[in-house]
Amino acid sequence: MSAQGLPSVLAFERYDPTDASLDWLRERGVNVIFGNALWEMPFERFTEDELIAKAHGCVALMGASGTRITRRVMQALPDLRYISKYGIGVDSIDIDAATEHGILVSSTPNDFQIFTVSEHAVALMLAVAKQLGTWTPDFMRRGGWRGLTHGATLRGATIGILGLGRIGRGVAQRLSGWEARIVAYDPFLKEAPEGIELVDFSTLVEQSDFLTLHATPSPDNHHILNAAGFAKMKPSAIVVNTGRGSLIDYTALRAALANRQIAGAALDVFDQEPPKTDDPLFSLPNVLCTPHVAAWTTEGTQAIGWHAAKNLWAMMSGEGHADIVNPQAKQRRSAPLLSDV
Repeated sequence: MSAQGLPSVLAFERYDPTDASLDWLRERGVNVIFGNALWEMPFERFTEDELIAKAHGCVALMGASGTRITRRVMQALPDLRYISKYGIGVDSIDIDAATEHGILVSSTPNDFQIFTVSEHAVALMLAVAKQLGTWTPDFMRRGGWRGLTHGATLRGATIGILGLGRIGRGVAQRLSGWEARIVAYDPFLKEAPEGIELVDFSTLVEQSDFLTLHATPSPDNHHILNAAGFAKMKPSAIVVNTGRGSLIDYTALRAALANRQIAGAALDVFDQEPPKTDDPLFSLPNVLCTPHVAAWTTEGTQAIGWHAAKNLWAMMSGEGHADIVNPQAKQRRSAPLLSDV
């Protein structure tokens, strides 16, 4: 609680540049403490110790995936009751620990993320296929004209999708008219939507010309694409990752790209975020990178900000709906916070 008796919330990572959703919470009597802005350069993430110090006395945390909320953080914040996550994935939060401590966790599964991330994945496929990282204005300024590099086409290609959740299906839907064969691996599905062929993981990596990753991170799929997987891929294959960095063994990826074991990669997520500026990936000619911005649109960031704010208000007040990922934590809490004050 704040000194004024209002419940304090630390928005340790601010997502919506307008901050209108955070102002909305303040209007409802919530003491919102501003943390780091995701759009500021250079972006600084909180360490565990910094997060604990900044959030002392707070009943809630709001943020994206830049800072991990671990068991140690939760144990050090006895007042913490809610975590409102920006985005769909909650792999940056120890959900088991949250549930044990009676801390409700919410996320923001909404259509904006499906649309924007699906589009970004397709855009990255096309950008690598069309060699847009090579044929640039700088290339032209240096007198470049064509050369031996050739583009590829999605028509007739086999596009592999790892994970057929909402975004994986969104990618498939957007590619449905491209005259490509679409295969997918998802161990939780027994049948796929029309136009998609379910295959095992070995077949996925062996046959894909483009492999795009959209699985929800878990211990079971940590580094699912590793040196063994790259060894099975076509030398002409291209890997696209707009999911999570944990899905790929990036050390093996760097080696596969440097050795031309695969043709290229387009990456929006990394094993370390932000990545080191001297990461070898940035000097490889067969790599395109974006800074974890697949869901980064004006409408999208505002929609996710509002979704997270309304999730938090619903959890705190009991009013409205919250997209809670660990409802069993409610058993540890007898009532919403604002019904007690």
